[in-house]
Amino acid sequence: MQYSQFVPTMPGPRGDRGADVVCVILAIVEHPELANRTLAAAGCLSQLMGHARIDVLGIRTPPEATIMPSEEVLTRSQERQIREREERRLAGLRRVFDAWAGKVQSATMQLKWFDVEGLPDVVVQEWGRRADVIVLKRPSGPDRVSERGAIHAALFETDRPVLVVPPERAPSSFGRRLAIAWRDDKFTIRAVLAALRFATQADHVFILAGVRQGTPAPAIPDIFIEHGVEAELLLLPIGSQPFGEALLAKAHELGADMLVLGAFVHNPARRLILGGVTRTILERADLPVLMRH
Repeated sequence: MQYSQFVPTMPGPRGDRGADVVCVILAIVEHPELANRTLAAAGCLSQLMGHARIDVLGIRTPPEATIMPSEEVLTRSQERQIREREERRLAGLRRVFDAWAGKVQSATMQLKWFDVEGLPDVVVQEWGRRADVIVLKRPSGPDRVSERGAIHAALFETDRPVLVVPPERAPSSFGRRLAIAWRDDKFTIRAVLAALRFATQADHVFILAGVRQGTPAPAIPDIFIEHGVEAELLLLPIGSQPFGEALLAKAHELGADMLVLGAFVHNPARRLILGGVTRTILERADLPVLMRH
């Protein structure tokens, strides 16, 4: 695998590469026409977390990875065309990054651009493990299979929280009205712990807990009380509609600008068999979603 790294677009707050950085945000961009969505979300997350470095990563697809199994050979002409196509795409992404970087420069934010060739899921797994948070667009469009592989690697192979950005529009800001899908398990707790880094700054925190008919209503989970987070507990009936759809509808009803929840798979040995709520969110969420497995 070949890596190509560009020099930093701007220095850190004191010219020191690691000065004042308390977290590293890895933003993965794929399409020049949609890259601003991911960049805007990474920038907003950086503001929520304080001093941060945003590593923006463009991934080139190797020519051999585009050949179908039924095809026997990659011709030189095909390889040249694929490399030229990827060169144009990465050049477009770099232009978007440079324009965005020129607008958001601040003393609390470091920005870097990286250009890497490799399989998206492999690259995301390797780079994601070195970051604190991963930001990428919700899978959509003609490259859905490749994007799905990248987001599955981010969620289930890096052991990091992942901010999933809706492709429909660039989020202007988020983190003031948090909706947290509560379930008393380790995945939800890990997602909540990631969000607690900035939840104390939120104006409102809503805990959305699913309840089945005839079961006792839960109390506000101890983790919020122990971290001094004031939150409102709201109960959602389970069974009246797919729970992922109920979560999204309630989040919009509350005016939430961000959803937090654990990511689940039905069979850990087969990562592509997602839990129902996780699958719904990755297919339909139209607001930023912080997820953690």
